[in-house]
Amino acid sequence: MTSMVRRLMNACSGVLLCALLLVVGGAVLAPHAEAGQRRKPRVAFLTNNNNAQFPSFVPDVISKLESSQLFESVDELSALSSVPTLDQLNQYDAVLVCPATSWTDRVTMGTNLAAYVDAGGGVVLSVFSFARINAGQDGLLLGGGWTSAYQCIPTSNMVFGTNATLGTVAVPTHPIMIGVETFDGFQRSWRPGTTSVSPGATLVASWSDGKPLVAVGPKSNRVDLGFYARSSDGDGNGGYVSSTDGLKLMANALAFVSRPRILLVAADLPVAVQDVRTKISATGVFSRVDTFDAESSTPTLAQLQKYDAVMVWCASSYANSFAIGNVLADYVDAGGGVVFGNRRPFFDPVRRPGGRWLSGGYEIIPEDVDSTFGTATLGAVVYSGHPIMNGVTNFNGGTASARPTKTTVNPGGLIVAKWSDGKTLAAVSTKWKNRVDLGFYLPSSTAASGFWLASTDGAKLMINSLLYTIKPYVACVTADGAFVGDVINKLSATGRFSGVANIDVGGSTPSLAELSPFGSVFTWQNGAFFNSLALGDVFADYMDAGGGVVSADRTDIAQNAPGGRWNTGGYDVLPPPLPPEISTPATLGAIVEPNHPVAKFVRKFDGGVASYRFSPTPLLRGRTILNWSDGNSLVSVHSTRRRVDLNFWPISNGWKPETDGAWIMANALEWAAVSTPCPGDFNGDGQVDDADFTLFVAPYNDLVDPRADLNGDGNTDDADFVIFLASYNALVCP
Repeated sequence: MTSMVRRLMNACSGVLLCALLLVVGGAVLAPHAEAGQRRKPRVAFLTNNNNAQFPSFVPDVISKLESSQLFESVDELSALSSVPTLDQLNQYDAVLVCPATSWTDRVTMGTNLAAYVDAGGGVVLSVFSFARINAGQDGLLLGGGWTSAYQCIPTSNMVFGTNATLGTVAVPTHPIMIGVETFDGFQRSWRPGTTSVSPGATLVASWSDGKPLVAVGPKSNRVDLGFYARSSDGDGNGGYVSSTDGLKLMANALAFVSRPRILLVAADLPVAVQDVRTKISATGVFSRVDTFDAESSTPTLAQLQKYDAVMVWCASSYANSFAIGNVLADYVDAGGGVVFGNRRPFFDPVRRPGGRWLSGGYEIIPEDVDSTFGTATLGAVVYSGHPIMNGVTNFNGGTASARPTKTTVNPGGLIVAKWSDGKTLAAVSTKWKNRVDLGFYLPSSTAASGFWLASTDGAKLMINSLLYTIKPYVACVTADGAFVGDVINKLSATGRFSGVANIDVGGSTPSLAELSPFGSVFTWQNGAFFNSLALGDVFADYMDAGGGVVSADRTDIAQNAPGGRWNTGGYDVLPPPLPPEISTPATLGAIVEPNHPVAKFVRKFDGGVASYRFSPTPLLRGRTILNWSDGNSLVSVHSTRRRVDLNFWPISNGWKPETDGAWIMANALEWAAVSTPCPGDFNGDGQVDDADFTLFVAPYNDLVDPRADLNGDGNTDDADFVIFLASYNALVCP
């Protein structure tokens, strides 16, 4: 028996806990596994550094980028002795380029990087790539195919040797500037010698002497950073001051140029598959659109997980309908997005995914014995503001218009738009926010006459659907009409959501149907809720149906927080009665759980002169992730639900917008939308193990402590231990 179980035996006070320890003891020794999460970008640091000459250069840059938690991996891609090929570059979503000496072959290096950009890869250049140290010294500049059309900041002779800092921020809402408050280039402050940007490019921020610090465009996957990538930690007198925001700028820039990767999994004629690929690729929204022939074989989960989303359809037959159903279900569970097109022109079991896809209820539009044919067009749009309908005003299915025969969807499905005859055109799942079914055959009239007219918005429907499965659709559900636009603008600027809607609950209470399209909602008040009891009931129903809720500080304690089942059912993290609110200046304090997704890339937060918050923070139905500088909880998450409490007012005329308030809000909404509730996973690592036992024991011994309350009755007792034990024996969260 492990030492953990011995400690539990010494600590246990509940009869059931002590009686079940022998059962638990066997589970403690079982192996652990990790739960899946959505794909993060893979990035590379491309340099030709001689590690013997500058041994700390590459480790400094890579370790800092890794600490951001934004990337799956950060690799060194060395160009010291040879030029990385296009195939090598294509293994990454984005590369940061900073030469340390002259390129071995700057012509080939520039040509390969230009081809990589054209293929959809993101490139961030640091100052040495586009500015000469001295006139005539072009060895560090990119040549060949890397023409002025690829540069954001034109070539110039470098300025250095005098200290410079962050100057004017021309676009403060730009994603690259999120959380950027200070920047100091230190003693050398390497920077461009020009004050201009390239034609079609946008100046985002300048140095204190007016030289460009950040510029984007004219290509959407390009950023130039007018500073040296190495920090003062890696270069005692030449790099930027590491306590300032150079890391934020580099990491934000790499995230900005990284775009989703898509896989088309199809059993269809090559001309049809190529038509869909061309339509989806044409806008440049995605970095890669690859294909997989599902008629000849079945992709593995590892193959699918190289992509952010897959689009699936079948006009012939799958190689193995059960196997493809199983792997697609696994992929959805792991966070991958799946968009299905109308599966077949005629009914055939081998054209319908089987296995867990059917038994687990992943199918949204139900299969029938046949498709409906004959000309039809876009009909009623049930949710006009839904991201799937962005820019979609005209759709004609052609003379065939293959579409479902039924007008209903499976349980948990939600119809977004209909055909003109009432059949389902687009539907989403309320259980899996990364699932869409499109009720039309995906190839267009470009592939064959009779299919949807290529002059209409079928491509937009496909692209929007893929983006929806990758990026959550969220809403601000508030009684704060005067200021809600500030939050919507900041959340939209992060680029992490397919849409950010607004629902005013100061004048009415939304129905469950109104909340159902959203992966998560963000609620706070600066005026009274229309009906706090009814709102609490709707929030509880919404969470029961699979939604996530983030709530922020109420700015007037005389107003009511959501009530009803929200409180009696244990949905809130901060149980009533609410403590007094204080408004003295405070900043970010201890980062209690730095590896939790809600804490991702949060480095600083300043609540401003008021810093609205509750104090003292009461016992939680969960745990604290971030603290204020005075020790009060800044961010807390629920023990068992998709729930986050932000103990600050979300409007940035309170907190300072140059700090990480927008990042905290975006982290919270994304986690609430995509996380899988797991009773007993108190530390949020995707498994229920010894660490969670430690967090369970203390509130269990107190009984009335709700921090490990798993059934919502306000206590932590034997009933909660039964729930905890089931999860502990399973070890891995579903």
